Amino acid sequence: MRPFHFCLPIILTLTFGCHSQSPGDGTPVLARVGDGVITARDLEARLSFLGHSKYLMEHYSKPEKKKELLEGLIQSEALYQEARRLGYDRDPAVKRDVGNRMLQKEVDSQVNTQSISDADVEQYYKAHTNDFSRPDQVRLTRIVVKDRTKALKVAVEAKALPKGNNEALRALVSKSSEDEASRARGGDTGTIDRNTTSLPKAVVEAAFALAQVHDVSDPIQTEQGYTIIVLTQKQPGFSKSLAEAKGDIQSRLTYERRQQKRNTLMAEIRKKAEVQIDEAQLAKFTLPPSGSGPSAAAPDRRSPGPGPGAPPPAPPTQGR
Repeated sequence: MRPFHFCLPIILTLTFGCHSQSPGDGTPVLARVGDGVITARDLEARLSFLGHSKYLMEHYSKPEKKKELLEGLIQSEALYQEARRLGYDRDPAVKRDVGNRMLQKEVDSQVNTQSISDADVEQYYKAHTNDFSRPDQVRLTRIVVKDRTKALKVAVEAKALPKGNNEALRALVSKSSEDEASRARGGDTGTIDRNTTSLPKAVVEAAFALAQVHDVSDPIQTEQGYTIIVLTQKQPGFSKSLAEAKGDIQSRLTYERRQQKRNTLMAEIRKKAEVQIDEAQLAKFTLPPSGSGPSAAAPDRRSPGPGPGAPPPAPPTQGR
């Protein structure tokens, strides 16, 4: 991994401005803005940033458009210098924003979709097969009774209910089911597939024989007596090949590795910062009563901004 250096003033310069003085490497200076300069290398870097857009590259490749691109960098440098003059680079909100931008840029440069190899994708696919394939599944409401005559009557009542009226179906379960455990759940079985063993095999087979959601079965004989089932949900299975799942896997792995990289870089930054916590002082600290925090306090006159007490916005970063 390439070395990682965290220095806020430098990062602020890289984010908002160009060179503070003339470069000593012979790079042509295209413009001077206060104590800063904009070089040919800055213009090249900006063009490189725009390189992902064919339209923009063609647009700025025209000689008459070079000045337009340079003006953008001049504006960015002027804004940076004014922000620095007003003390924005010392504003906590700006420091947090710059730190987050810096960290995001480091993560972006080290982890992206292209860094995920085909071997990584295949390994993930094999380890998470259930994510990319699923058998046919159904969900049921069941009513369990011991007597066949009662079961026939309940089946007639269930078939007479308005289709999709879950409240009426639950009421029928509560009134008629003689199985306490399933009655307590309103008769709901949860999602099952053909290999489910939590229900009698005859009930599972009957469930998958029902054609449409809200269909009601005839009484099914089991060891408990008789079961009437109502099909409440039907989910067809699916199976994605490795090729079909590749894009999804790359996205997942990229996200996971970006989080890991972010945590690693943050740990390195914290270590370099040599953090020391005064536990005794922390123990003495108490939060102010609700309503007496910074938002209710007098305006902070130390921070320039558009309104009393309002924190100034972070300087724009266009052109860099």
